[in-house]
Amino acid sequence: MNPKNRGRVLFYYLCLTYVALLINSIGYLKSIKYVGAATVIFAAAVYISYCLLYLLIMFLPVHLLDRLLFIGAVENLLRKIGISSSAVLYVFSVAVFSFLQIFIFTDKFIYSMYNFHINGFIWNIVFTPGGLDSLGAENQTKLFFSLMAAGFILLQFILLAFSKFLANRQLSFASPFVRTTIIAAITIFILSGVFQALAYGISSFKGYVPVLAASKAFPMYQRVTFISRGLAKSLGLKPNKDASFKMKAGKSFALKYPLSPIISDPNHTRYNIIFLVAESLRGDMLTSEIMPVTWDFAQRSIRCTDHYSAGNGTRMGIFGMFYGLYGNYWFNFLDERKGPVLMDMLIEDSYQFSMHTSAAFTYPEFDKTIFSNIDPCDLHPFAGGQGWKSDRKNISNLIDFIENRDRSRPFMTFMFFESPHARYYFPPDTVIRPDYLKEFNYATVDYKKDIGLIKNRYINSCNHLDTQLARVINYLKDNNLLDSTIVIITGDHGEEFMEKGRWGHNSAFTEEQTIVPMVLWIPGCKPRTITSITSHLDIVPTLMKLLGVKNPPADYCLGYDLLGDKIRSFTVISDWNALVYVDDKFKAVFPLGVYGFGNQNVTTHNDAEVENTDAFYNSHRDVLLKILDQAGKFTD
Repeated sequence: MNPKNRGRVLFYYLCLTYVALLINSIGYLKSIKYVGAATVIFAAAVYISYCLLYLLIMFLPVHLLDRLLFIGAVENLLRKIGISSSAVLYVFSVAVFSFLQIFIFTDKFIYSMYNFHINGFIWNIVFTPGGLDSLGAENQTKLFFSLMAAGFILLQFILLAFSKFLANRQLSFASPFVRTTIIAAITIFILSGVFQALAYGISSFKGYVPVLAASKAFPMYQRVTFISRGLAKSLGLKPNKDASFKMKAGKSFALKYPLSPIISDPNHTRYNIIFLVAESLRGDMLTSEIMPVTWDFAQRSIRCTDHYSAGNGTRMGIFGMFYGLYGNYWFNFLDERKGPVLMDMLIEDSYQFSMHTSAAFTYPEFDKTIFSNIDPCDLHPFAGGQGWKSDRKNISNLIDFIENRDRSRPFMTFMFFESPHARYYFPPDTVIRPDYLKEFNYATVDYKKDIGLIKNRYINSCNHLDTQLARVINYLKDNNLLDSTIVIITGDHGEEFMEKGRWGHNSAFTEEQTIVPMVLWIPGCKPRTITSITSHLDIVPTLMKLLGVKNPPADYCLGYDLLGDKIRSFTVISDWNALVYVDDKFKAVFPLGVYGFGNQNVTTHNDAEVENTDAFYNSHRDVLLKILDQAGKFTD
């Protein structure tokens, strides 16, 4: 077959497959809640443009093979062994597009069950030996999927045959009808792509949830949040002051959170609550040498020695701390500007608030999530110069708030410290490791050579952090507030110093990047040390129980009451792209993106290689299914 005619066949085949893919993908449209014309048009635009995008992604290897088959040496080799280059291309095309159709069909099925598109987690559970059995799939289900796969393969062969028929009719691409049709189709595709990107960007800026929620129905949807305040102003756009879109009676749009109304004892103790959270504070910094005052306070409190953050970065770490949920829920709560039930309860209980940070409440977007229902006047960011200076100023302001509060009402305050954040600044009076890197320049530092000196900088900054924690602890002690105040001292995540080959955080889920100190002071509770695995996910259920909530934690979070009888056998850590299972023996990373299968891996608890990963999957399939269920439990 001549190259021109083969090109015609591929063109018709691509067009017919696109139509089949549109039909196959209709199920995604059925999963969307349509509120207003904008949602309908947005969904249609994504449907049209993304089906084409899926098709073009899969067409790329077909095109590359087509080019390869025109190489003289390849053509001669195929001719010698009696194989037609066109036959090779067509069989490969059928295989590629059949895979796409089967993938979309399976993804719709998975999404209808778990509110998840196919990802590393799903792939492991469903597509490894025994996976379908673990989901309760019977022989009839397996037969159905086998017939479905065979049906799509047959369909693609039929479409190919029809494409060859059309190509043989020698319909001219230059004819007015064909040219008009092609131009119209291209115009529709371009307009659909541009519209859906603009619609999502504007909806993200204005907090219009129906469009944001609709985007989740499509696999691999790329969020476009390009609308800056400057661009928005030039376009005449203004953010909604109440950016959340609520359904009737204040219910969430795409969230089932909490699962049941929160019921509390009206006569519960109204404790004051203080969160003292430090950037990059790893677990082994809480020692009598480095943080002596905090260490002494920990000996009189509840101290968790194997405590995991909910993430390896600030966003997921603090999200898990206040919601008790896995990090995959972050975007749902951000889209809906939905605060945690803990904060809602404190607001209803007439608490007075004062939130402080030496960073910002806008990035990560805690003003739109954790503190979304807090009066902006109660959010006090101060980041002036080096982190330790900001910390000192913020602690002075925090103590002033407590001193001048309305004493007839309980208070809740939060402080986020920057002292231990790279490049680890501190004043001369808190130097306990004099052999530290004096000039820390990111561009010129040799991390492997200087890592010990860099870590000494970090240790000195943690010693300074202790002096500021001491100011709060001593103030509470001197003013007899420890008898009525819950105090939480912890880190948002850890910090690695090349122990596992990396520096900093947000790069891996090593113990150094994820284990943090956890000190919990509860009035009247006897001091004790918890050596089993605990998590930031456990902070919310512990506080809610202390505040008189009668609901089981499963109604509003995925954590356990630290004061209860239940011992955690595993925990889950997150970043934007993965959920990570951790127990006392293993650690397994499961990418949440459809393109992240290569990052899936299993190590020991302490990050060493595991030779037989199949043994882990076979023995942990039930608990992984449980995590998968929990990861979609609070979405509608």
